[in-house]
Amino acid sequence: MNKNQRPVLYVHGFRGGDYTTEKMVKSGLNYTGKTEFLKALINWRGRITYEGTWTQDEHPIIQVVFQNKWVGENQIAHWLTRLIFDLRNKYQFTEYDAIGHSLGAVSLVIANLFEKHHAYLPKMNHLVLIAGPFNGILGLNDLPNINRFTSSGKPAFMSPTYFRIYMNRNNISTSLSVLNIYGNVGDYSNSDKYVSVTSAKSISYILAARVKEFIDFPVDGSKAEHSLLHNDSDILQKINLFIYAPHASDFS
Repeated sequence: MNKNQRPVLYVHGFRGGDYTTEKMVKSGLNYTGKTEFLKALINWRGRITYEGTWTQDEHPIIQVVFQNKWVGENQIAHWLTRLIFDLRNKYQFTEYDAIGHSLGAVSLVIANLFEKHHAYLPKMNHLVLIAGPFNGILGLNDLPNINRFTSSGKPAFMSPTYFRIYMNRNNISTSLSVLNIYGNVGDYSNSDKYVSVTSAKSISYILAARVKEFIDFPVDGSKAEHSLLHNDSDILQKINLFIYAPHASDFS
């Protein structure tokens, strides 16, 4: 196996596409001095096709695109697991990193739950979560300023997805390093307009006590809007440092 390579997956969320992660991928390419990357396209039946190039450097970049952009986190997690297994068979790596936006972030956490009992899967090493609706989405199963954290940091209310992750928290990898980015545009909702701070920050209660490293990174103001978080140059720099130069990371 090629233990010297640790590929990086860029994963979009619900209603997303390659345009969602385009600036993140370009930023990662610029940071690592590359021009080529691999695009993995997954159709509605889970069939995987590839475009582009698997590079031979330490961190090959893989842009993941779901052609059915309307599916939920459980289906996305299932497809991601199949993709990781397929890539592992092709390129023989043992670890990988991942960056997920919105529902892509939730799906990556669910995918990590599978690792403990499936020794054949490569292990997730570094994980970036951007605007993850871990405990509800405004207008669907969350309302502004309703949920709260107890004195222990536990959310008072748990969505079905959050409860599932919570109940399976002992399956989360203890060697994982996590950067959790979430936004607050500063209006009455305390949210990024789609995901409340409480929902995105709820995952810290599960992960912080379990993983090797957990960093909460709140973003405020106009650049904190849900669909802008993955395009802001300052945020992209933080992501690149965390993934490609973790020992040089500065989150002060």
